[in-house]
Amino acid sequence: MTAPTVGSAGSASGTLPSLAALDGTRMLADLDSGAVTARALLEEHLALLDGAGGELNAVVDRDDEGARAAADAVDAARAAGEPVGPLAGLPVTIKDAFDAAGMRTSHGRLSDARQATVDSPLVRRLREAGAVVVGKTNVPVYLADHQSVNEDLGRTLNPFDRERSPGGSSGGSGAAVAAGIAVADFGSDLAGSLRVPAAWCGLFGHRPSNGIVSKLGHMPWPEGGLLEPMVSAVGPMTRSAADSARFLDAIAGAEGLDAHAWRLELPPARVTSLAGARVAVWLDDPACPVDSETRDAIRAFADALDRAGAQVEELTAPPVRGEEAIELFVRLQAGEVVHGLDPEAFARSVHLAGAGATGRAGDMARGHVQSLRDALNDFEAQRAIAARWAEIHERHHVVLCPAAPCAAPRHSDVPNDRRTLELDGRPYPAGDAVGAWSRISGLGGGPATVVPLGAGAASGLPIGAQLLGRYLDDRTPLAVAALAEEAGLVGFTAPEGF
Repeated sequence: MTAPTVGSAGSASGTLPSLAALDGTRMLADLDSGAVTARALLEEHLALLDGAGGELNAVVDRDDEGARAAADAVDAARAAGEPVGPLAGLPVTIKDAFDAAGMRTSHGRLSDARQATVDSPLVRRLREAGAVVVGKTNVPVYLADHQSVNEDLGRTLNPFDRERSPGGSSGGSGAAVAAGIAVADFGSDLAGSLRVPAAWCGLFGHRPSNGIVSKLGHMPWPEGGLLEPMVSAVGPMTRSAADSARFLDAIAGAEGLDAHAWRLELPPARVTSLAGARVAVWLDDPACPVDSETRDAIRAFADALDRAGAQVEELTAPPVRGEEAIELFVRLQAGEVVHGLDPEAFARSVHLAGAGATGRAGDMARGHVQSLRDALNDFEAQRAIAARWAEIHERHHVVLCPAAPCAAPRHSDVPNDRRTLELDGRPYPAGDAVGAWSRISGLGGGPATVVPLGAGAASGLPIGAQLLGRYLDDRTPLAVAALAEEAGLVGFTAPEGF
């Protein structure tokens, strides 16, 4: 007898909710109870991908055969009464930049793509936890745009408005999860590549503390490379706060040489109720624009937290501020990615730096070619910022700030370095404005949980905010997000048609 389709258990009306209307926590309950099999759940996801989901061009490589085998193995283990992993049977997709054995790995172009033969640590951990890997999701070239479009694999569309960007560089990830194609996807986040798509696709997302989730096996790092990144992080994008916490538990931990002895033990959340939670609100920085719609939505969320008993106040003395902080981040960003540049790209940076190029392109180029002494000075400055953030978090459990300066903008064919973004009628360089809040808030290396605030009053599109936590205190912003979701203050709403 075939098990009923997912969502049918407990449905009073007999109508089935869409996949996008369910989260992984609900699906796991149905799987554990026998209301649905892993194979049946997978087939529903594949059918969506073959239909309306495929029109978004979020998934650009698939492994249907491997996914079916994995789902069947989960069903066989459950039927035999054998223990299964904490994610057993949940269909997920993977950002194309991560190696997943049997599928192509790219950073937005096929000329230097590779066919992965070994899973990245991220994918290995997901498979070990029982997740079913369906396919790979689209990214921009070099993961360097807030749109997910490239000449080889095309443009990914936002399921809330197909004329708008789902974000980047993890835009395929955001679109896939928001549309219900996957229960979760995993964004690598250097300058907002997870947080911006989560905000623009109305999702929860968690950018973990630096170093707790391995980024090995990720382009543009060379295949087999052993260096973990110094600035970026890898985390889940999901449709509920509970799912974000569940997936983080599965993917976090020591890898490579460190795994011989190091073990990760994140402290428990410092917050168990919104009543008494200490929240600082940070909305103003001279280098980080934000439009009135986003500002109003965050203010409304802060007011709702206050009514729920939280102690809400302004962050009057943030530990980082202005263009100087952004420039430091850009140099750190450049230092992280430089060894992944091909010879042509590196030669271009040498030329730009030598010619005294101005603007963000010049800052990046100088970061690519700076001396080791200067790079170490920048890392020392970053550690000092982390220490100042720790002082802030002694007084405040979380800091609430924008995840993006606005709702998702319309698609543009103008190159990122020449594109503008209009905020309340004023134009800004798009590449700077979109990632500014991510750059400045990420300098301390601490966790950031993105929460969906609902549709903006003017645009009708998703608006997101960040809850920043102390370094290695990841469970606290996740807990505040979950409590706010339980109170109905934040939450994912499925896009029309999904």
